[in-house]
Amino acid sequence: MRIFMRFLSTMKFLQFFMFSSLLISFFKCVISHQSLKYEKLELPMRVSGPESTAFDCNGQGPYTGTSDGRIFKWQNSTHRWKEFAITSPFRIPKFYDGSINPAMEQICGRPLGLKFNVVTCELYIADAYFGLMVVGRNGGVAKQLAISAEGVPFRFTNALDIDQNTGVVYFTDTSTIFQRWAYAIAMQIGDKTGRLLKYDPRTKKVTVLLRGLSFSNGVALNKDNDFVLVTETTAAKVTRYWLRGQKSQTSDTFTQLAGCPDNIQRNTRGEFWVAQNNCGIPELKVKPIKLNEQGKIVEELSQDVGPVSEVQEKNNSLWLGSLIYSYVGLLN
Repeated sequence: MRIFMRFLSTMKFLQFFMFSSLLISFFKCVISHQSLKYEKLELPMRVSGPESTAFDCNGQGPYTGTSDGRIFKWQNSTHRWKEFAITSPFRIPKFYDGSINPAMEQICGRPLGLKFNVVTCELYIADAYFGLMVVGRNGGVAKQLAISAEGVPFRFTNALDIDQNTGVVYFTDTSTIFQRWAYAIAMQIGDKTGRLLKYDPRTKKVTVLLRGLSFSNGVALNKDNDFVLVTETTAAKVTRYWLRGQKSQTSDTFTQLAGCPDNIQRNTRGEFWVAQNNCGIPELKVKPIKLNEQGKIVEELSQDVGPVSEVQEKNNSLWLGSLIYSYVGLLN
């Protein structure tokens, strides 16, 4: 009987020890996740709208495009932003620096999606009004690469990604009817004229991969370049277009979401961060999420950082873009 009682006591101790260990581990995880430091990398005075971020072939940056048509580079040594490039050859600094007027964007430019070709160190730009563009490693005035496909002009060039093996650029034209300044109208009426396209820098040819998309927005290739994902904002989903394999040149739904997705970015592990908004429904509370390669949600950003247009993961830090804020957010 004594032996049995000792056995029970020992088992209770072990159970308590195991439970305590799990509890401690759990709270450590929670504390570690909740204690991520949130920094605001303030843009120059009166500048706002850092929609997307990119890092160059040397890992420097981030770079971001703003509402007044400029692209800035973050100088880590001085903790300041420096003007790197512009997308409009008609831009006059004294008239457009600091502009947040959408009516000015057609003249001063509005760079949205950014991505570096890590081989050539060139920065590719999706400018809402000037189409697909590129600028060299030293910056300056970007060069226009494409403004139409199949005879249909781009009306709202939005986001892009690059196959780093071939240099092929995959990008979106959100609407063939509405320009960026009228995006709210496009969303309200449920415009479905968005396109997913590709640009081959060797042939200079633009090919339409998908058409009839609902506010086609963010773009991201998977790590093996087997497929490319495009977010359809007003359809609240991510669509997959197969580039290789038995399903090549076909598309399917990668995942359906609770919110309306904006940009999508892949991390080095092949997972995808998707920025979401509330689709204009104040009661709908959504946060950025991370998806695995099968389209399953594996994480939701716990911090309340307000509305974001993009989440990019680099070196265990999260860089946050926004269409409305005057800073790039950093969680590290």
